[in-house]
Amino acid sequence: MHTPGGDAAGAAADEDSRVEVYITTDTSGAPHKADEPKLYVMYDAANPDGDKLYFSEAEWEAFVLGVKDGEFDLDDEGNLPELP
Repeated sequence: MHTPGGDAAGAAADEDSRVEVYITTDTSGAPHKADEPKLYVMYDAANPDGDKLYFSEAEWEAFVLGVKDGEFDLDDEGNLPELP
């Protein structure tokens, strides 16, 4: 997945960034989700030691459905849609 930058500096940085996801049963990185059987972990592969987002199976399913429904699509100016 590649995220567009808002300016030349952002575009240059984006060339080195890529979002990757892996599935794990190790919940030590997200102790608040220790009771989950597996987690989906999203991170920037260009900075693997950086921040990570941890999704439970239900959260991941909701995220994927939101992507498919266009919930996170940007408008022509690069803005997210307004909240209802």
